[in-house]
Amino acid sequence: MDKVHAILPQQADNHFDDAIQMVVSGAPLRDAINMIISAQNGALICIGDVDAILMLGNGGFKIDAPFTPQRLFELSKMDGAIVLTDDLRQIVCANFHLSPDPAIHTSETGTRHRSAARTSAQTDAVVIAISKRRVQTTLYCNGEGLTLDSDQILLSKGNQGLLALQNAKNTLERAAMRLSFLELDDIATVADVSRLLARFVKLILLSSETERFINFLGDNSGLLRNQLEEIMSGVVDSFLLIIRDYAGSFDKKQARNIAKALLALEPNEEADLREVLELLGLSPDLADEDHISPRGFRAVSRISMLDEVAVAKIIEEYGSLSAIVSASKGGFDRLESLEDLGVDNVKAIAKSFLQLRSTL
Repeated sequence: MDKVHAILPQQADNHFDDAIQMVVSGAPLRDAINMIISAQNGALICIGDVDAILMLGNGGFKIDAPFTPQRLFELSKMDGAIVLTDDLRQIVCANFHLSPDPAIHTSETGTRHRSAARTSAQTDAVVIAISKRRVQTTLYCNGEGLTLDSDQILLSKGNQGLLALQNAKNTLERAAMRLSFLELDDIATVADVSRLLARFVKLILLSSETERFINFLGDNSGLLRNQLEEIMSGVVDSFLLIIRDYAGSFDKKQARNIAKALLALEPNEEADLREVLELLGLSPDLADEDHISPRGFRAVSRISMLDEVAVAKIIEEYGSLSAIVSASKGGFDRLESLEDLGVDNVKAIAKSFLQLRSTL
């Protein structure tokens, strides 16, 4: 998923990622939370931004003791908040009475959860509220809440996410194959390209959402994480290749920037075509049914004997997939100029171009 992370835009809820790492299955803090839930207790735990937290309340007991799950569990038997350092090494105080600004809007209804939401909005702390009545744990960052489910629920959500992800990838692969046939016949339209880009965006965003459930599982995430990696293998590379095929510039760095912009736009099959065209650097006057020719990065990259450098040389030499296909029909003589560019096995490459359609 590293390639997915590299093109994902900064999202409003990315601040939860660090918080999730604190409470993954097997982490000491998660052990403490499980102990509190098993004892049917509630708790309010503030992590980090200690000075700001202490300015928002009063009372309590100064602890200044090393953090252990057992200590945190015992301190949770008292009312009030428990304050921890951001590295989770030290318990600063317990039974601390928080008084965040009541004017801060929150949709929470319980007293503990309202305090947690407002405190996280007013400080840079991660605040965890454990409801005794609802047996529910919620992480709060920047005023927003994220429910911490049990491992059983997370496994179920992770499996459901992977199933949806596989279905979305199957649909994308069929759409990509259809576009490949259209490209080889030089009859692809703007709408065909826009719809396929939308499917890539849907798949990549869904993979990011599924990964979050898997991240919560910590040490128990191995099998699901391997499945996620397998499903997403090659997806980002194909996404960037199709952008390089149709964008005004085929620069790799520019393609990544366009990918980020498309993911932030979250286009779907009904997305505003003008926005997609603008991001690709194409004329806004193009209509859905207008034909558009690819450079050939995605198609040519399917030839296994060609590395990335050779693919770029071929694209630069011929300029478009239709020109490459036309030259390959003329046999070796029409492609021999590639030898001057340092491309090896030109005869085999010419044969591969002719067989390209049959390999799809």
